[in-house]
Amino acid sequence: MTIDKDRFTKSERKELKRLVGLAYERELAKALESLEENFRQWKKNKITAFELGELIHKFHNGIARDLWSFYTTGPAELNVRHAIAKGVILKNEISTGILEKLNIIMLRRAQDEVGRDAE
Repeated sequence: MTIDKDRFTKSERKELKRLVGLAYERELAKALESLEENFRQWKKNKITAFELGELIHKFHNGIARDLWSFYTTGPAELNVRHAIAKGVILKNEISTGILEKLNIIMLRRAQDEVGRDAE
């Protein structure tokens, strides 16, 4: 996870890291619900231990890895904006200062894209 040190204060960077962790945890918890259901099916003998093992393997190599990669390697401000857009983090969970800076960043990026498209 990277954070632009010129744009955010030390306390804001700490808050962004917290928000990224919160979003990651919430998305992972949601994804684990399907795996939880697979465990229920196994307990009811509807699937075998081998089938459950395969589902766990697919979960680990699929959504779990995708979430880990997304939330640990990307720019924190974009990860937080993504989480807001998906409804994983609510705007009222974010300080006004950070929310304003995130909005400014997104506005600038959109303007940059429009400028590139015009060229």
